[in-house]
Amino acid sequence: MDIIITQYLENSAFLALFLVVVCIAKWLYNLLTSYNTFEQIIEKRNTALAVSIAGFIIAVTMIYIAVLKGPSRGLINDLINVGLYSAMGLGMLFLARLINDKLLLSKFCNHQQIIEHQRLSVGIVQSASYIAAGLVIAGSLTGEGSLISAVVFYVLGQITLLIFSKVYDLITRFEFQHEIEKGNVAAAVSFAATKIALGIILLHALVGGFNSWFESISLFFIDAIIALILLPLVRIVVDIVLLPKIKIDDAIEAQNTAVAIIEGFVAISVAAVIFYTL
Repeated sequence: MDIIITQYLENSAFLALFLVVVCIAKWLYNLLTSYNTFEQIIEKRNTALAVSIAGFIIAVTMIYIAVLKGPSRGLINDLINVGLYSAMGLGMLFLARLINDKLLLSKFCNHQQIIEHQRLSVGIVQSASYIAAGLVIAGSLTGEGSLISAVVFYVLGQITLLIFSKVYDLITRFEFQHEIEKGNVAAAVSFAATKIALGIILLHALVGGFNSWFESISLFFIDAIIALILLPLVRIVVDIVLLPKIKIDDAIEAQNTAVAIIEGFVAISVAAVIFYTL
């Protein structure tokens, strides 16, 4: 009984640390923006910003859960290590946010779209970008690799996410950023779900033990290539088999969110199966 109580107390310490990490993350989020997030959400009811922040919080949670794994070195040391790795993960996440604003959605001002126009489509894409980045960061920080390996795989993951974004633009008949800028929620949902699916597959590539640079990088690239080939194929299968009477691109361009939800969540389902079977 005493052992069980002790375990609960130790687990409560990690729960308390998680709440501290989330509060710090939200404070930093507010500090690094030119607007007051609380005012936007509470007074202006900015759903687009709320969706974006929700993805950010999910990403922070995934990173925290990932750094909990590993051999125990005593409660105090574990709390310090989890806190330090969580801080590193937050730094990576904020860097991913900058990459998203400057390279992914580069044809318009994200701040203007989210704050002035409250564009939900932009909020959805930002949210998915946070989640996908969180999955990559979580995978990079999981296990017993070094800080160097964590940074290397984080960089590789971000490059892969950017490459996927360009591939997505090439395989669709509509211009992705144009559709997002004009508020096409269907285009945002389709892209967001598929990007999260890619993040799940990259997480599969990153979890596990670090044996050697050659083996780990080879496994990463194998999974990345599988994702970059398979996810567009899934889109074709959905187009032909599940929704044979329409063309997905035409439906999304016509802002048919229902079609985008089916297409996107089939991609996430396939990614989940890949994660647990390969």
